Amino acid sequence: MPQQLYDIFFSGKTVEGADLVKVKQNLAKIFNTGSEQLEYLFSGKSVKVKNGVDQETAIKYRVAFRNAGALVEIQSADPISKPSPTTNETQQNRQQPTDDAGMTLLPARTGSLIDCAPIVQPAPLPDISDLSLASPEKPLDESTPPPPLQIDISNLELSPAKTGTLEDCQIKRQPVKLPDISQLAIAEDKE
Repeated sequence: MPQQLYDIFFSGKTVEGADLVKVKQNLAKIFNTGSEQLEYLFSGKSVKVKNGVDQETAIKYRVAFRNAGALVEIQSADPISKPSPTTNETQQNRQQPTDDAGMTLLPARTGSLIDCAPIVQPAPLPDISDLSLASPEKPLDESTPPPPLQIDISNLELSPAKTGTLEDCQIKRQPVKLPDISQLAIAEDKE
């Protein structure tokens, strides 16, 4: 069975709240391109960015675009080569259910939960310049230790080595009394 391939389209959509100038700068770094190609990407038309990639590569592109502040559309690659759809054609062909927030469902087995992961900014390290280590001789716990337990062992004695058994430690249990079953009989087979 041949591997499923995907095409990646970009139509100029950005992540909500993203600065368009910053997004364009980020994409210019990713594609190592000039302003003319960027204007073509942000023309509002659906532009095929990558053709016939596997699922893992498609997810990497989606994550890279998302980190840059842009949103891509991933579609199953058609084995028959055809021109890339325009934005209107794409929206007309995709009659997917939407909810009140305007969200749409992706085709099965596309996308990744990595797209939903928040970008984690590392926390600054706290100032620990005023901390120091205590000397190794100084105990960590300086509280008064409790007094030793007074256990009376005067009645205990030690047996010589390799003598005795553990039978004297065994708990003696009374056997369970069996019920009287003398009145029971085996039923005969009636055929």
